[in-house]
Amino acid sequence: MQSYKGVAAVFVVLTIIFAAGTGYLLAYPRTSTTTTTEVSTATATSGYSVNIAYKPGVGYYLTNGTGFALYMFGADTPGSGSSACTGPCTSIWPPFYAPIVKVPTGLNASSFSVITRSDGSKQTAYNGWPLYFFAPDKSAGSTLGEGIDHFGGMWYAIPPTLQQSGGQIIGGPAYSVGIAYKASVGLYLTNSTGFTLYFRSTDTPNSGTTTCDVPLCEANWPVFYTPSLSLPPGLSASSFGTITPYNSTKIVTFGGYALFTWAHDKAPGDTTGEGIGGFYVATIPAPVVPASATSTST
Repeated sequence: MQSYKGVAAVFVVLTIIFAAGTGYLLAYPRTSTTTTTEVSTATATSGYSVNIAYKPGVGYYLTNGTGFALYMFGADTPGSGSSACTGPCTSIWPPFYAPIVKVPTGLNASSFSVITRSDGSKQTAYNGWPLYFFAPDKSAGSTLGEGIDHFGGMWYAIPPTLQQSGGQIIGGPAYSVGIAYKASVGLYLTNSTGFTLYFRSTDTPNSGTTTCDVPLCEANWPVFYTPSLSLPPGLSASSFGTITPYNSTKIVTFGGYALFTWAHDKAPGDTTGEGIGGFYVATIPAPVVPASATSTST
């Protein structure tokens, strides 16, 4: 009986130690202990240094191995090998670093890389985007940093579809309007399938009209309209409206400008209509005509 009580006591102590260790890892999720760079084909459970999660209103996004959301910073330049979040920024947005990346089906280990920050520390990047935590996220599944404008740029829980969608940051069927990024353009609007939305510089914002008339213009510049406006975090419904400039054709507006797609964009992420016929990519937070841009065609 004494022997049994001794074993039971040891078991209780080990249980307490294990629970305390687990709590520590959940509270401080900044590092990974995975040991392989190979892409795993097993079910996504434990053992991954980067994983995929889903949340209504956010969609699919990347996490670390214990389920804490990983974020991207809109002020960063993907592929530059550097981070725009330095100094006080890192106390709110701690850099994520996994010395070895192990991922579940749906992710490629080759999509991840390591950058050296200005202070000499290491940070993991995904498709060139440095990855961060958000300090107020206190539990797995929390995405409090989604859509925040902080330290000079927008922050998003980074989606795993970034590599397949021409630079799209967030969007897809869950939203009728999405947000995309290109180094040459910055942040800009897309439709639900990732195709670029444009405005015409010759229009007068908030006039309820457009200089792009049917049918001559619409053959190349189909108007953008959705009867139900659903927006990702970071976009305000107050920036959008609807006009009916001719006949019964309705057009969604952004910043008072009518929105269009370009018939010759062939894939999500294409911005081949930029500067053509006075049309420009609908940038965020407001449509901007590049100072050096010139109109080349109608």
